[in-house]
Amino acid sequence: MTKLHVISEVQAPVKTVWEVLMDSSYITRLYPDVIAVQADPAGRNAVGQKFHIVGKAGKRKLEIFIETTELVDEKKVVTRNRPGGLFKSFESVLLLDPRGAVTEVKTSFEYELSMGYLGKIFNMMLLERLVMDNLKAYTRNLKDVCELLPLS
Repeated sequence: MTKLHVISEVQAPVKTVWEVLMDSSYITRLYPDVIAVQADPAGRNAVGQKFHIVGKAGKRKLEIFIETTELVDEKKVVTRNRPGGLFKSFESVLLLDPRGAVTEVKTSFEYELSMGYLGKIFNMMLLERLVMDNLKAYTRNLKDVCELLPLS
């Protein structure tokens, strides 16, 4: 199991960060290699909402299936993988700590790639690096997007 923990300080109020996290249309802006997202049901992020995410690794299309499993208003977002796709297991936990006009975001990713999904064709070290780069970029991009949005 691979783990990544990142703490960032976003120069935006918690309400702004929360709105970005609740809007699935931002997913393609937050993860560099994600090219399409389908939410079921459509609309704001909610517990039980399922996502089919299509990403790319080189010229290969990758599918990711996740579900929102916990939301605590303006404090916490938890997503986990569903069967099939790139991950054998995946959990993302985002904790928001409001500090006036600044929000501290603690992001934790734990995952294991699905060997059955990837087969022997794929270079696992390369894919592991691509996944890690995307997860790190997510945190940077969340910060950038939130800091560019008008204050609400």
